[in-house]
Amino acid sequence: MGLALRDVHFVYQPGTPVSREVLRGVDLEIREGEILCLLGRAGSGKSTLLLVAAGLLRPSRGQVLLDGKPVEKASDLLALREAVGVLLQSSEDQLFAETVERDVSFSLRNLDLPYHELRLRTERALWEAGLDPALYSELSPFGLSQGEMRRVALAGVLIRRTRLLLLDEPFSGLDGKGRRDLLRLLKELREDGAGILVITHDWEEVEMLADRAAVLSSGCILLEGDKRRVLSGAEDLLSAGLQPPPRAELLRRLRRTFPDLPAYTGDPRETVEALARHLPGGGAC
Repeated sequence: MGLALRDVHFVYQPGTPVSREVLRGVDLEIREGEILCLLGRAGSGKSTLLLVAAGLLRPSRGQVLLDGKPVEKASDLLALREAVGVLLQSSEDQLFAETVERDVSFSLRNLDLPYHELRLRTERALWEAGLDPALYSELSPFGLSQGEMRRVALAGVLIRRTRLLLLDEPFSGLDGKGRRDLLRLLKELREDGAGILVITHDWEEVEMLADRAAVLSSGCILLEGDKRRVLSGAEDLLSAGLQPPPRAELLRRLRRTFPDLPAYTGDPRETVEALARHLPGGGAC
């Protein structure tokens, strides 16, 4: 169960001299209980893919499916938006209320929750996003720094506890502790069954988070699958305009001399052990 894109195309300003096809036949699945990391250089179509998957843009061709059912009618679109929480690349576009507390809690205000429960959920979401409710709740979100605004927008997504999360660069603007806390939270949400798409440019985040990874290049999925397979595809990553992870790039160069070396290793110690077996003398270091 989850969200899927099938042969999805998207064209901005179709039928005009400045029309631009951004997605070209994308097939991708966001499965419940998994974290999928999506990579690609600027302009590859990542943010457009997220907007289409969230139902905020309609595909020019192809289908978005929720739990195997095409999202076609207005009722299907409503079900999709209820199932999905979205963090946009431009977080300030998601903020609108006069205070941080009202902005974060907005999506729950029509659920007739007791005031104390609404307050507790709001405070929990703020803490999860790395903001102290005592310091931020009564502030205007528009007077905050870009990093703080992004955290407020993230809290507004987390408070809903949707079963699918689509997050565009969620670690941007977070300090070291904030990054660690969010990594832990996303893993906990995955363990609880959430399906999570994370758009990122950071290989460390992919290594620490992803069950699967995908690379988008010029609107097409170039690589997709187990993260180790994707991270090991140094030549394909280079062709997509991405610098491979440092270990994968090191091994790519060494494989010219030692072709039996693995294309990728999961940690530095594994890399050292692989190298030791191929160096004169062999054996472990």
